[in-house]
Amino acid sequence: MQLSTQNLHIKFSAPLWRGVEAFWSWWISELRGMLPPRVSRALMPRAQRLFLELDGTDVVMSQGTTQNNEELTRYTLDQAGAAPLQLSAEDESHRQARELVLCLPRDKVLTRSLTLPLAAEENLREVLSFEMDRQTPFTAEQVYYDFNVVARSAAERTLTVDLVLVTRRMLDELLDRLDHRGLHPDLVTINCGERGGFAAVNLLPAENRQRKAVTPRLVNLALGALAVLLLVSAVSLPLLDKRQKIQALKPLIETAGAKAKEAQRLRNELDQLTANSRFLTDKKQSSRPVLEIMDELTRILPDDTWITRLDLKGSELQIQGQSASAAALIPLIESSSILQNPRFRSPVTQIPRSDVERFHLSAETRVPTP
Repeated sequence: MQLSTQNLHIKFSAPLWRGVEAFWSWWISELRGMLPPRVSRALMPRAQRLFLELDGTDVVMSQGTTQNNEELTRYTLDQAGAAPLQLSAEDESHRQARELVLCLPRDKVLTRSLTLPLAAEENLREVLSFEMDRQTPFTAEQVYYDFNVVARSAAERTLTVDLVLVTRRMLDELLDRLDHRGLHPDLVTINCGERGGFAAVNLLPAENRQRKAVTPRLVNLALGALAVLLLVSAVSLPLLDKRQKIQALKPLIETAGAKAKEAQRLRNELDQLTANSRFLTDKKQSSRPVLEIMDELTRILPDDTWITRLDLKGSELQIQGQSASAAALIPLIESSSILQNPRFRSPVTQIPRSDVERFHLSAETRVPTP
């Protein structure tokens, strides 16, 4: 059965690291496409790889990228006493090589396309190990295997996986022969193709993967950490600048607030003093002077009337006295321009053996017109 070449479509059910990896690859590809070719090659050179492909008993070494490659040399693994392969240190293209990829022919590997429940993706490698003896003629202990997720169906809750495996005996023997020639593959895969592309599987044993140089990965991690740090700095620096400006303005705001409170206190004191100073003036303007009232009474009361007591409380005026006709006093007071509402406070009494009446009346003073 042939290995599926269907592109991987990332769904929301995929693990987070797969989504991040796919996004990063897409982003770098788009960024490279927007740059001029010369700038793109200078800033983001494509990774150079060395490829090893079996051709009978020969191994063909080629160099290049996933876009193009060229054959470097061809030699026989079974050659007795063969010395380790030495590449020219002066060759710039050799020094740019990032990893050594061993490409196995299809007659050396077995592929299966499996449909599994979607829930199996969380522990997919363990699930494939359990299914190995049911889906292949081998057990998990007899093979090296890897897989590629090619499709997910949320509606059917299924997962389509391409399983790729090679017998441990064959691969261990081949890796041992390459090791004697000084060749230590960083990746073992299939389907390298004519243009240097290869399937997204790695059949290299876990113990051999430790030989892979970690420098490029560390550099990438360092660059990624630096990018995150720069992003955080770009976001936080304006905030820190605003915070410093706010801290610098706080003393000024506190000083201005204290001055505003003092100004408000002085304004309140001024308003109080103004109100106190106007009290007597307002009081005087709201009531008639006693001399003015006495002058008015002297003018309107007849000569046969005497006042024995005069009380002024606010706007109320009380008059006690004697008159030949007390009843005639009411119309006279009503005609006054400064007095109103006259009335007797007690009955009028006749003084014995005389024509004089004793009276007690009250009236209200009119509010002065400003």
